[in-house]
Amino acid sequence: MAMYVLASPGGAPGVTTTALALALTWPRPVIVAECDPACGDILAGLFAGHLAAPRGLTGVAFEAGRGAAAVAAEVVAQLAPLDDSGSRTFLAGISDPRQAPRLAPAWPAIARALASQAADVLADCGRLDAGDGQPASVLTEATAVLMVLRPTLRQVAGARPRIEHLAELLGGTERIGLLLVGDQGHEPKEITAALGVPVVATLPVDAKTAGVLSDGQGQRVGLGRRPLLRAARTAGAAIRRTLAPGRAAEPARAGDLGITGAWRAGDPGREGGPSAAFPADVVAGGLT
Repeated sequence: MAMYVLASPGGAPGVTTTALALALTWPRPVIVAECDPACGDILAGLFAGHLAAPRGLTGVAFEAGRGAAAVAAEVVAQLAPLDDSGSRTFLAGISDPRQAPRLAPAWPAIARALASQAADVLADCGRLDAGDGQPASVLTEATAVLMVLRPTLRQVAGARPRIEHLAELLGGTERIGLLLVGDQGHEPKEITAALGVPVVATLPVDAKTAGVLSDGQGQRVGLGRRPLLRAARTAGAAIRRTLAPGRAAEPARAGDLGITGAWRAGDPGREGGPSAAFPADVVAGGLT
């Protein structure tokens, strides 16, 4: 199946929230893999500490030296349910950023195991940086990489060197796309021109729903009818159609989220941006 990486230029645009929104509207079996070297958020966030903590990514890393079949099997063994649908699961990430350097030798085996799963994978890699602790192998094994950012000058400026870094890793920009969060700022065509890769989709700023997904608080009843989840369904179809056209699937059926229970959540803030065209130095890549 396909593996899609979600990463960001920093500044908390909502990578994990975006990954969860996409997963909860994905039309076929899907795994959210927390590959962020800065720690996973789902256990403490969406589940607010109410789900017994699986070993997750750490457990998979322990099997890295036993061969591809063992690692792939351990991925399945470490999955936890994301909802009650039976087809949406997640692989919990590390719980301490000090574990990231020790995880580095295992990333190639982990990446191959994720790419071999009998389900699509949404790999949350968090902020994309350079360094030995980064999951570069997950990026190179991916079907496509999506840079999640807000349409602000600050986020676009941060994204540019990371897009260049991705292009070096992937041998070009064909597998790279942009996923915007919010529509207050620069237009998608301006951002595409500045970064040289297409805007695949835009998600709305839906603080109430984002609060449920990011902090595990608030009512989950009717979540699939809220703006973020409705837009995520459309965004997921655009991602599969644009970045993996040979793997496209039928849209998810209405009412198939299988989400139950109640949590409470805080509301993330909304970030806007300027409406003027990008300065020439950003378009040219000379970020000053």
